[in-house]
Amino acid sequence: MFNKINKIIISKILIKKTFKFLQKHGYNENESHAIWAGIDHIDEFKITDVFFPIQTNLPYSYEVNEDEEHKINVKLNKLSIVAIAQIHTHPRHAFHSSTDNEWPSVILPGSISVVIPNYGFIEMFDIDAWEIYMYDGLNWQHVSKLEAKKLFHII
Repeated sequence: MFNKINKIIISKILIKKTFKFLQKHGYNENESHAIWAGIDHIDEFKITDVFFPIQTNLPYSYEVNEDEEHKINVKLNKLSIVAIAQIHTHPRHAFHSSTDNEWPSVILPGSISVVIPNYGFIEMFDIDAWEIYMYDGLNWQHVSKLEAKKLFHII
């Protein structure tokens, strides 16, 4: 669905809101998770909303139950928007773990998974500090730093 997207637009306000949530859990040295959603325009996607599912947060994982994921999907449908990205933290290094691969919140081809190191305590607008992966319909593929900078446009 999103595999023709070549530009994702997100505001500084939504990034700040997201990182505030991630860092709130990071203060307790726990991972956390959010979902970015918005509007698809052929080859461009504008992130308009961030959702913070009710979750269990632990030092090396987080868990969102199926009922909560369903509630988020109902909200998305009511707002006529779609989730394009999951964003979550790791304790130190950012990478896509086997758990991240097996239990994503977004699973449409072209969906994005953003992994943030240091429990979110980084320069939030520095896309080079993010690790970004794109789902090709079968696997999560790492997005190079150069491609990530071309893909994400912070306004």
